[in-house]
Amino acid sequence: MLTLLWALPVAAALAIAVSARRGAWLGPLASTAALVLALALWSRAGSLSVATPWFHGAYGSLISYSLGLSGLSLLLVVLTLLLTALCGVAGLRYGGAFVAWLTLLGGAATGMFLARDLVLFYVFWELMLIPAYFLLVGFGGAGRRAAAWKFLLYNIGGSVALLVGVAALVAFGVTMPGVGVGPISAAGVPAAAVVPVAVALAIGFAVKTPIWPLHGWVADTYAELPAPAAALVGAVQSKAGLYGMLAILIPMLPGGMTRLAPWLIAAGIVSALYGALCALGARDARRVLAYSSVSHLGLITVAFATLEPAALTGGIVQMVAHALFTAGLFLLVGMLEDRLAGPVDVRALGGFARWAPGFAGGLILLGMAALGLPGLAGFPGELLMMVGIYRYSAWLAVLAGIALVLAAAYMLRLIQLVLHGEPQSGAATRDLGGGEKWLLAPLALLVVLIGIWPHPIPQQSSGAVAAIEQLTGAQPAAAAAGSNQGGNG
Repeated sequence: MLTLLWALPVAAALAIAVSARRGAWLGPLASTAALVLALALWSRAGSLSVATPWFHGAYGSLISYSLGLSGLSLLLVVLTLLLTALCGVAGLRYGGAFVAWLTLLGGAATGMFLARDLVLFYVFWELMLIPAYFLLVGFGGAGRRAAAWKFLLYNIGGSVALLVGVAALVAFGVTMPGVGVGPISAAGVPAAAVVPVAVALAIGFAVKTPIWPLHGWVADTYAELPAPAAALVGAVQSKAGLYGMLAILIPMLPGGMTRLAPWLIAAGIVSALYGALCALGARDARRVLAYSSVSHLGLITVAFATLEPAALTGGIVQMVAHALFTAGLFLLVGMLEDRLAGPVDVRALGGFARWAPGFAGGLILLGMAALGLPGLAGFPGELLMMVGIYRYSAWLAVLAGIALVLAAAYMLRLIQLVLHGEPQSGAATRDLGGGEKWLLAPLALLVVLIGIWPHPIPQQSSGAVAAIEQLTGAQPAAAAAGSNQGGNG
């Protein structure tokens, strides 16, 4: 069953490639079928796994086809399949090849979240890069080639760093923990190698997240990708790095993580502030959302690096919330670009709420979720993160609070310039159609539900948080920064 979760989208992508445009609908259909299967397994998270020998010889016991459905991976699998299906529907008008690459991206991300083998994890990690590149270079805007080169250089560099870290762990005999398995031991990693291996892993995860100073590919990529692809990349692929920290870096090299924590916290808080300031000054709505992601994901990185249980839980909640409102906002901006026949320059609009109340309602709902309005999905995660960050350092909480204030500023600026005031251009007056409303409805509903009742997310992710708490002794990163051990100590 676990194999079907990633194999259904991948098989659909291959079928679309053969049948071309006529079979494009197979992508959303297969993703929906896999989503239904994942939801049916909701109550069995933490008890499902599959392992089959893959390699033969000296490393046969260390490299296997191994999948597992933990509570954390279930959350991200359900999220990925839902967004792959919705973005696939939105991308039908781009043709079969576009939907095929988009569905392959969703299938690869699903496989990565399920992988319980380091090499298999890396295979799916690399597989995500291929469809993202072809979506950009094949269907992107006028600047797609330059953006594609930048995307490749950053992500291949991060992949090489990750490969070094994964190869080192395999060589030292360290394996990923299986579903239902307690904290693992990395005693085989020599003390002198713990920090270098942790640095290699952290670089790979930081590029994909992305956080400063490895974020240089983000703005151009999100600006040039078609809206459905930007929605999926921004909502799902960006979570790969954060998931890697939770599933590999922290549990497998806790000593290395505590040594790196001050550096990750510094990079994360710079990302949070820098991204917010860039979003505040951006004119293109796509770039506002791109830099908003840099800011939000930087703050989640800070939360994870503190190793505080409340911050870890809040960061996971915020991962899910960020994916939902980011995907919705990118899809909305894409719909507005269709009406304007070009990029959305927020300073050249105005008064859009007068002739498009449906669009205005969607933008306000998702925008308010992004700025953390109580009652919407962005609030519970931010609250828990701030509690955990404050427990770690009051001054760090002040800087994080400034980033949240700036988030409110740039999101309210976007809403005000697009929806209110006097029209600055002759924009088309067509409001959201019925199909567009149905496409956005699941995201809007989940944004409200999570804001009111976030409990299922902490409940499913409690195992991952408890394992990290056990490994670190429930101590913040600063208290353990002197440790250089790879395992439980």
